[in-house]
Amino acid sequence: MEAVFAAMKRKCRRHAGPVLFVALLVLVILPATAAAGPEGPSGREEKAVEQAARAYLEAEVRRDFAAVWSLLAPSSVYCQTHDFEAYREDARLSPVRVERFEILRVAGIRPNHDPERFPKAERFADVEVDLVLYFTDTGTRTEVNHRFTFIREGGRWYKG
Repeated sequence: MEAVFAAMKRKCRRHAGPVLFVALLVLVILPATAAAGPEGPSGREEKAVEQAARAYLEAEVRRDFAAVWSLLAPSSVYCQTHDFEAYREDARLSPVRVERFEILRVAGIRPNHDPERFPKAERFADVEVDLVLYFTDTGTRTEVNHRFTFIREGGRWYKG
């Protein structure tokens, strides 16, 4: 770094102060902000959403009904209109199974712009996923691309 400053001083003795200031900005501040990007607030939030999505989808693959239920947003319409027993019976009778998944991206993390309609939701996020679904009634498999909504309530991310 000293060599860069020395070269700048030789080339621009009259404007060395401003040039050194700009060089300092470029060499010190920009790398620091670039390094903070993925681990900054938005990077941590994306990781938290992805972890919640992965936990939810892994529970679906295992058909762990209690784990899936615990990962559904408590304020969701489904959770407000069903109890665990009703959910478990719906899931048990459904011919659709998630066999495999690949999380492609977390997108659209946004604040709740309608707190009157969604009073407990702090934030929303979309998670794009490729799924392999198996249909027990027909014995067929299909690959689908789906976008799930996740909701942050009480600081925790849930499947919406």
